[in-house]
Amino acid sequence: MFLEVLAFNDEILLISNSFCNFAIRKQYRFTIAKYTPYIKPKYVTREGTTVLYVRYNYNRTKRTLISTGYSIKPEHWDSKKRWIKRACPNYDEIDACLIRITSKLGEILTYAKINGISPTVDFVLLELKKNREYELRPNRVDIFDALERYITEKAPVVSADQIKDYRTLRKHLIAFKEHSSQPITFHNLNLIFYNEFMDYLFYKVIKPDGSVGLLTNSAGKIIRLLKGFVNYQIDKGVIPPIDLKHFKVVEEETDAIYLSEKELSTIHELDLSDDKQLEEIRDVFITGCFTGLRYSDLSTLSPEHIDLDNEIINLKQRKVHKAVIIPMIDYVPEILKKYNYDLPKIPRYIFNERVKELGRRAKLKQKIEVVRKKGKEREKRVYEKWEMISSHTCRRSFCTNMYLSGFPAGELMRISGHKSPSAFMRYIKVDNLQAAKRLKELRAKLAR
Repeated sequence: MFLEVLAFNDEILLISNSFCNFAIRKQYRFTIAKYTPYIKPKYVTREGTTVLYVRYNYNRTKRTLISTGYSIKPEHWDSKKRWIKRACPNYDEIDACLIRITSKLGEILTYAKINGISPTVDFVLLELKKNREYELRPNRVDIFDALERYITEKAPVVSADQIKDYRTLRKHLIAFKEHSSQPITFHNLNLIFYNEFMDYLFYKVIKPDGSVGLLTNSAGKIIRLLKGFVNYQIDKGVIPPIDLKHFKVVEEETDAIYLSEKELSTIHELDLSDDKQLEEIRDVFITGCFTGLRYSDLSTLSPEHIDLDNEIINLKQRKVHKAVIIPMIDYVPEILKKYNYDLPKIPRYIFNERVKELGRRAKLKQKIEVVRKKGKEREKRVYEKWEMISSHTCRRSFCTNMYLSGFPAGELMRISGHKSPSAFMRYIKVDNLQAAKRLKELRAKLAR
C-alpha cells in the first residue's frame, strides 16, 4: 500500500491509497508530503531482521520514521508494493498494524487540513501519541536489536574506540539483565531501573582483571552512552519520548597526570637502540605530547596531513570531526621526518602497556596519591608517576605545558580542538603552587 498526501503551503490537497481517493482542488503550486511503510535493508540484526517503519515526509528536509514495533527479514519485504509479503510470519497481525497506523495518519492529516494546521513532523507524532490505540509501543521494539542497529549505523562515522564503547554498553546491559533476571525494555527505563543498574555497575560488575565494580567516571560514561542511544531512537521516531531526567551522568575530577617539558626531554633522550618497538612508542608519545593529538589521530597520521611549507599538521579529528591546524614544534619535525611523515601504527593496548616503561627508564618515581570514588565508597592508592602514564597523558601534557608557558587559553583551544573552556580546563593539570608561580611570573613581565 502506498499513501500520498499532496499539500499546498502545508495544506492537504489529495489523499490516495488502495481504499479511497479524494481531492481538494487548489489553483496554486503545491508540494508533496508522503507517508509509506519502509525498511532499512542494509541495517539488519545478527538474527537477520530489520525494523519495519512507516516513513512520514513533511517535505524534502523534514521527515521521521515511525516504528511499528515489528521487525521482519528483508526478503519478506516487497519493495515495489512497499508492503510486507504474504510469506512474512505474522502477516495478518503486521498487515493490520500497518493499516491502523497509515489510516490514523490519514485521519491526522485530514484533521490538520480542516483546522488549518501545518502537518509538521512534531504535530503528526504528537497526534499519534494522543490516541492509545495508535500509540507507539516501546516494549515492542527490542532494545538489544535497536542497540545493534545503532552500532551498525554509527560504525562508518565514528572512531573504532567509540564503537568499542557502544559494545561495552551492550555487554553491561546484557550482564545486568542476567544478574537481575528481569527483562530490559525501553518501557522500563525509569528511576528504578537507573538505581538498580548503577548499583550493579558500582558493586557487581566483574572486570577483566578480576576486580569488582566500576569507578565513578566509568559508570557515568555507561549512562551517558545509554542516554545518547535512547535519545537517538526518540529523535528517529523508533520509540516515543522517555523521561531520562533522573539518569544522572556521574563524574569526578580525575588525578590524571601530565609530564613537564623537562620530563619529556628526559624520555626523548633515552637510548632505546636495544628495543625497536619501544623506540617507536617513545616517538609517537613525544609527538602526541607536543601536538595535543588524541591517540586515534596519532595512529592515523599520514603524509597527507602534513604541510611542510607552513610546518603545520592539518587534519579533522576523528572523535569530534573538527578540523584543526597544529604547528610542528620542538621535537615533532625531527620525529616525523624520521618516519617519512607516516608515524608507526601501534595498537592502543600495546602502546598503553609499554609506554609506562618509558617513564620507568626515565626514573619518574614521584609518589602520587590517587583517591577515586566507586558509588559511595572511596578508594585510596599510591602510585609512582611512571605507573600512571598512558595515551591520555599526551594531550594533558600538551595542554598543560602550553598553558603554563603563557600561551592564551582561547588560542590553545583552537589548536587542541576543545569546544568549551570547561572541557579544556579539565585537561589543565596545574596545582596551587604552579598557579601562584605563574601569576608571579606574568606580573613580573608586566612590570618590566
